[in-house]
Amino acid sequence: MAAGRRIDVAKDILSSKNVPYFVAAPLLIQDIKSWFKDGVQGLQQVVLFSLPELDGSIDTVVLGGLVGDKIAIVPERIRKLAKRIHAWTNLKKTDKRNRKVSILLYGFPPNVGAVGTAALMNVPKSLQSLLLSLKNDGYDLGNDENDIDGE
Repeated sequence: MAAGRRIDVAKDILSSKNVPYFVAAPLLIQDIKSWFKDGVQGLQQVVLFSLPELDGSIDTVVLGGLVGDKIAIVPERIRKLAKRIHAWTNLKKTDKRNRKVSILLYGFPPNVGAVGTAALMNVPKSLQSLLLSLKNDGYDLGNDENDIDGE
């Protein structure tokens, strides 16, 4: 995305288009065999997932990788991309009360009571703010939706 780390530019571009931002690309420095065996490696993870996510990307699909010195596209990945775009489009048309949302809390290191902690961030209050925003925007938070407390 042309915005790089310029949040204001990214927000303006994505808001003006009013469409989801997907990343679909082949792995340029990893072969298909190692990708299938070990997953996306190192720098490729940053370029394909982390940086686009900071720019507002909502989904990433790897389309292929190297075979020898050539880039090859895996046809099944194109079909996967099409299905995901179709699913995201249908989600936008789904009434908010019928959407399902999952919230994951970071917990590291494991087994030491560190669930929902983050440096310089009040995670419970942030989660409370998120849930109240969802409720005010029409999402169904279930039976306890009036009992949102970030304490």
